[in-house]
Amino acid sequence: MHQHNKELYAARIAAQRITNHGKAAADSEAQSLVKKQKRETKDYQENIEQELNEDLEDNQKKENWLEQRSSVLKQKEELLNHRNDAIQEKQNNLKQQRTEVQETLHSADELTTDRLNKLHEVAGLTADEAKDEVLEDTTQEVKETYDEYVKDFEVELESTSERDAQNLVELAMEHSGGKTVVHDSNRSLIVDNNEALGKIIGNAGQNVRTLEALTGIDIIIDDKEKEVILNGYDPVRREIANRVIKKIQSERRVNPDIIEKIVTETNIELDREIRHYGEDAVVELGIRHIAPDLIKFIGRMQYRTSYGQNILEHSKETARLAGIFAAELGEDPVLARRAGLLHDIGKSIDRDIDATHVEIGVELATQYRESPVVINTIASHHGDVESKYVIADLVEAADAISGARQGARSESAADYLQRIRSLEGIANDQPVVKESYAIQAGRELRVIVQPNETSDKTIHSLATKVKDEIEDKVTYPGQVKVTVVRKLEIVEYAEKKRA
Repeated sequence: MHQHNKELYAARIAAQRITNHGKAAADSEAQSLVKKQKRETKDYQENIEQELNEDLEDNQKKENWLEQRSSVLKQKEELLNHRNDAIQEKQNNLKQQRTEVQETLHSADELTTDRLNKLHEVAGLTADEAKDEVLEDTTQEVKETYDEYVKDFEVELESTSERDAQNLVELAMEHSGGKTVVHDSNRSLIVDNNEALGKIIGNAGQNVRTLEALTGIDIIIDDKEKEVILNGYDPVRREIANRVIKKIQSERRVNPDIIEKIVTETNIELDREIRHYGEDAVVELGIRHIAPDLIKFIGRMQYRTSYGQNILEHSKETARLAGIFAAELGEDPVLARRAGLLHDIGKSIDRDIDATHVEIGVELATQYRESPVVINTIASHHGDVESKYVIADLVEAADAISGARQGARSESAADYLQRIRSLEGIANDQPVVKESYAIQAGRELRVIVQPNETSDKTIHSLATKVKDEIEDKVTYPGQVKVTVVRKLEIVEYAEKKRA
């Protein structure tokens, strides 16, 4: 009995110990869970606060953008209202002029009748003779009035045309959205590491020789800089070589057979992309019924540059500008955009054919049965032939704006300074030139002449001579405006003599 009580007591002690241990473990686990939940709750709150802050910042940016957009739309609305008021004023003036003309005609009829009667009575002329006399006098008066009206109209047109043209150009450029990013010509690339460089070179250089043979591009490898330089005039072939080299780096095993396979796949891939570039350009500009093969030539312009400007982007920008010009002047905007897109189409293959891009473009447009307007636009946009259509002149202007606007083309500082010196040097070589300044980033040459050694007639021939020398000796994008200034100042001082 005594032994049983001892065992019972021991069991109770053990049970109490187990209970206490379990309670302590449970309390510890509960505290750990509470801490974990607090930490998770805090992290969740911080994430929520961060998301709210990001949403607030994003909403603020959107609000600022909407305010700016609203301001721009308001300015456009004011401009349109102003133009509408100007048109309304012109219509009112025309109505008033029509009324005055009708009144003048009525007065002329009365005056003619009176003069006929007086001539018949005073001079004793017959009715037919009096009519001839009045008709001759009236014809002379009308001719003098017409000449005076035409002269006044020409003066008014000359004073307003430049301002209207400037407004039209500003409006068109605002809507065109030209890019200022210089296009990458893919003439070099940096490889990942020496292993990748070894894959490109191959055993005894067999891989690089295979690449050169299949792509038609000379490849120079700089081991120190891990740079691969691609030498070749065809931008499409350079692009193929560039892509093939990038793919080779990810291959586990490279040999001439694998390279040939990759080149074939890349050719197919690039051909598909070129067609997509052409199709996207046609759809973007709203142009229809272009020959499928011509669309491919349009896409090839994506891989052609001029002074760093992508030719496809330049052609689309020219098309948009020409379309806006045409719409404002009452011409066909769709046809203008079509002519603008195709004006440099010859540059897509001018490296493969011994001819100028203008000649190639005319041949392509003729082959694919483009309209005479488009063909004449291609032929005349560099002044090689005379333009026969208004749209051709609009595309020529849009082409010059797209190539000459700020940020369109790249030019090194050395080339820029050399061009400025060349322009000023041509002007300063003329004997009667006092000084000259190339301004507006070399797009205008202002020539100041000696006033006593020149006349208003001779400065015109001087401007033409300077212009011709610039065209022959200087390479430049866009146009250079030559302005000759002749200013003669005569100063006298009047002094009152003292008595």
